[in-house]
Amino acid sequence: MATALTLGLAFNFSNAQDFGEIMSAGTEDANTYLENYAAPVINSFGVGLAGGWYNTAKAHKTLGFDLTVSFNMAAVPNEDMMFDFAEAGFRNLQLRGDSDGMVPTLAGGDAENGSELYIEAGQTINGVTIEDEVTFDVPSGFNLSEVPVVTGVPTPTFNLGVGIYKNTDLKLRFIPQQNIDGYKFGMFGIGVMHDVKQWIPGIKNLPFDLSGFFGTTTMTAEKDIEVNNQDGSTSFEGSGVATFKTNSTTVQAIISKKLAVLTPYAALGFNAVKTTFDVSGDYTVETEDPLGQTQSETVSDPIDLTFKGAGGARLTLGARLKLAVFTFHYAYTLQKYNTHSFGFGINVR
Repeated sequence: MATALTLGLAFNFSNAQDFGEIMSAGTEDANTYLENYAAPVINSFGVGLAGGWYNTAKAHKTLGFDLTVSFNMAAVPNEDMMFDFAEAGFRNLQLRGDSDGMVPTLAGGDAENGSELYIEAGQTINGVTIEDEVTFDVPSGFNLSEVPVVTGVPTPTFNLGVGIYKNTDLKLRFIPQQNIDGYKFGMFGIGVMHDVKQWIPGIKNLPFDLSGFFGTTTMTAEKDIEVNNQDGSTSFEGSGVATFKTNSTTVQAIISKKLAVLTPYAALGFNAVKTTFDVSGDYTVETEDPLGQTQSETVSDPIDLTFKGAGGARLTLGARLKLAVFTFHYAYTLQKYNTHSFGFGINVR
């Protein structure tokens, strides 16, 4: 259920009447607005997928294993709660009633009272001349800054790690395709952690663990959408599928030291995060002039977005508590979207 709620954040815009209203401004403006509006939440989710892979640098013995559940939360920076509409470069869409030109992103709150977006009458958009001015409210966000504890999109991960050979762990993430509340989604990830200290003369007998790690996770989700929006003499309607796909790849060096039941660890590395968000289907813009004549034009596959701005260098500090075979861990990662990661699991050998 947590995963379905997370995806609900990403799909909120395309599933609302806001989508039909913004699309009436043309595909170019719709893509520009949605890219600015959705980027913080989508980036938070993508960065979250890069976390929770490990809680020690020590690899398992052969056929040893761990099963771990982690909850990762990549904080959305305060500056990403709003975006500057005036600098976004819109062709048909305009803003009025706003004192500073800043409008909410999906992570932000309500727009300024009295502000609205509008399209002037007489413009030709998607092959159709708009006879009457089209106006609608500025889309609001979820305002994560006012939610206690929650600073980003909660991203749960479920990991299985198995020792295979020469102090090497194979790590897997897998969620078979699910269908919850109308959202279809699935996840697959694979990682490898290898003890590199054993190959370095002079330090292989020192009392700490040092490993290299590579992991990549892909989540794909989709939802059927239907739009039926009417504003004066202009309508926008159609149906299709919204598809969300994110890939998070991370490469890290991990060091840890076991101190009785507590194992502090640190890691230094790099993330590469890429997310695509597409809306397919056919959507018809229709308007009626004062003489009763109708103009219409069909637009196919109107949204095609790629988000790549969430990756970069990362530094992680964390600790694991192990009681018998049960583990509990917490880590904090310094990166563009600073991330909290906490969880629990079972660890054998």
